[in-house]
Amino acid sequence: MQRRSFLKGTFITAGSLLVGGAAVYRYLTGQEQPEESKYPQAIEKMTKEGSKKNVLVLMSSATRKGNTDNLADAYIKGVSEKGYSVTKVYLGSMQLEGCHGCGACQHNNHRCVLKDGMQDIYPLFAECDTLVMASPMHFWTISSRLKAFIERLYAISTEDKYPEKEMVLLMTSGDNKETTFDQPVRYFHILSEIFGNKEKGMYLAGDCKGCEEETRNIDGKHLDNAYKLGLEL
Repeated sequence: MQRRSFLKGTFITAGSLLVGGAAVYRYLTGQEQPEESKYPQAIEKMTKEGSKKNVLVLMSSATRKGNTDNLADAYIKGVSEKGYSVTKVYLGSMQLEGCHGCGACQHNNHRCVLKDGMQDIYPLFAECDTLVMASPMHFWTISSRLKAFIERLYAISTEDKYPEKEMVLLMTSGDNKETTFDQPVRYFHILSEIFGNKEKGMYLAGDCKGCEEETRNIDGKHLDNAYKLGLEL
């Protein structure tokens, strides 16, 4: 029996359990098999020709077409009617790690050593004039996905200085107490100061039915108000 035939039989009966079907396919055929991502499309570009402003919307909920996504879309509708270019990024559809705190970026021409979805976001952030952060309330603050994005911006800093960006915060929460949004709002103010004190508004939508309910629901008044906020940008 020829060596390759023997190996072929061996891989088919046992090897696939160890190295996976894609690796077996590449070895037996000598071809590269395109890897199928487990993540759906994460970046949607809505470009307006001749637009004078680029808006980057980070939708950080893992749930598409949920309350936060609908709130973000309402804001985008208003912004789009102003004729601005909008790029929407679904952070929940990307592999995105938090900062490891290794400091390598500060000695490596501001290049992060972590190779994940953030590599696609860095150029979008560099090009944008306005950063819109859309997040559900998770444990009294923004989502971990959005926090990971913020941490990874350290790579582009120079002596803790960052580029100036207009900032917008959109949030949803199941409750609507007087103090519900206190922590994320304080954090947002800190971020806005870091990025040049250019706050362009926030909208905080309380009383939204979330994962505890059979169906998610956001009051239409929240969508109307987010839309109007987009028109004010």
